[in-house]
Amino acid sequence: MKKFLSAAMSAIIACASIFSCTLTAFAEDAETEDVTIDCSSAEAASNWTQSLTIEQGDFNATRLTKDSKIVVTFNSEDVNEKSGNKYSAELIFQSWENTTTSVAQDGAVWAKIAPVEFDETTATYDFESIATAYGTDDFSQVYKIMVGATDRAKITVTGVKITNCKTKTYAEKEEKDSKGTNPIIIVIAVIAGIAIAVVVIVIIMNKKSSEAFDVSTGKFVDKKNLFDESKNDEDEKK
Repeated sequence: MKKFLSAAMSAIIACASIFSCTLTAFAEDAETEDVTIDCSSAEAASNWTQSLTIEQGDFNATRLTKDSKIVVTFNSEDVNEKSGNKYSAELIFQSWENTTTSVAQDGAVWAKIAPVEFDETTATYDFESIATAYGTDDFSQVYKIMVGATDRAKITVTGVKITNCKTKTYAEKEEKDSKGTNPIIIVIAVIAGIAIAVVVIVIIMNKKSSEAFDVSTGKFVDKKNLFDESKNDEDEKK
């Protein structure tokens, strides 16, 4: 019995190890890259108007990772030093018919994000700031990303670089997998099944080890009871 229990525990530990390796494999599968956005359509903007609009078809925000940063470069002119804003460019995540964030108003979201780093020609926005302003890190319903001007200066976007993005191929695969059965759930179910089977076998073996077959009745009976009956029979014979 001890050998069996030892083997059972080894099996459970092995399953746990496989599960851990599986999770690691899924975590390491993500492929990332930096993405450069075409800014040829950028226009001069000032006083809360937009210089550049990035459509969902040109860049899907679901490709962002927790390590992503959006780095915007721009030309600025007519700087108003008396403006209440210290930065000249703001980022905007727009959505409509939105069901994923509590900041939506009648389904519409106009999330304005302030840069975490900036100077007169550059502004950097990180994932955390974007998710906080948007109300969630589920960007599946972001339809437009825009770079706009504050009231501090007139700007014209010259470049947008988005770092540490999921590759387009990986993002498409991830979306496809999310619509099917999650492989991690399958692994958990298999391991749970094995663990339950081991427990059941242990219970049965424990039960059988405490029983003996009674030839007179043709049934398994508790060894203790069988021993007591045998002892009583011997006493009666005496």
